[in-house]
Amino acid sequence: MSEDILELVILISVLLALFIYMPWLRHKRRQDERLDQESQELFDASIIRLESMEERIHTLERILDSEVPDWRNRP
Repeated sequence: MSEDILELVILISVLLALFIYMPWLRHKRRQDERLDQESQELFDASIIRLESMEERIHTLERILDSEVPDWRNRP
């Protein structure tokens, strides 16, 4: 009798693991990967914007160097 109950508990545990826990775990992993992908896309967009801003800063510095040569030494 107690062996039957133990087998039933083990069977229920295995079924729960197979049909509830494993799909949830797979879903969670995919969701985490998607968030990582979104973070990567945001990072890539930030890098592109940073490079654009860097080009603008260099352009402004060249303009200032030609029009106001000692602007870097001013307090």
